[in-house]
Amino acid sequence: MKPEIKNYDCTDYDPIDTYQFNVPCDVDFWMNFTIGPVGFDGGDNFQVRVATYGTIGLKESIQYCILLDEYSFSQVLSKVSEFLAKSEGQNWDEVATKLAEYMLWEFQDYKPYNG
Repeated sequence: MKPEIKNYDCTDYDPIDTYQFNVPCDVDFWMNFTIGPVGFDGGDNFQVRVATYGTIGLKESIQYCILLDEYSFSQVLSKVSEFLAKSEGQNWDEVATKLAEYMLWEFQDYKPYNG
């Protein structure tokens, strides 16, 4: 099963795909990608932090972070496409679990209620 981007958004900078930062080497924000299986409608939400090296502190976690020298939306899409290529699997749970290594999955650590 192959994953694909169904949609993306960023509440801080909308529309993110055309937003122009005043200082492209000083960027730090989170954005959301809806990702689902190729050929199916809909998907799950995965968040990723997009930041430039100058904005990350020495002791900050870079988990779920795309680090760039200078911001460009095409680089963000390219990096997410790399994540997708590394995350193919036999079923959606396997795919989403692999994606969760790179991006924060909306169902991360979810445990069903057992009454």
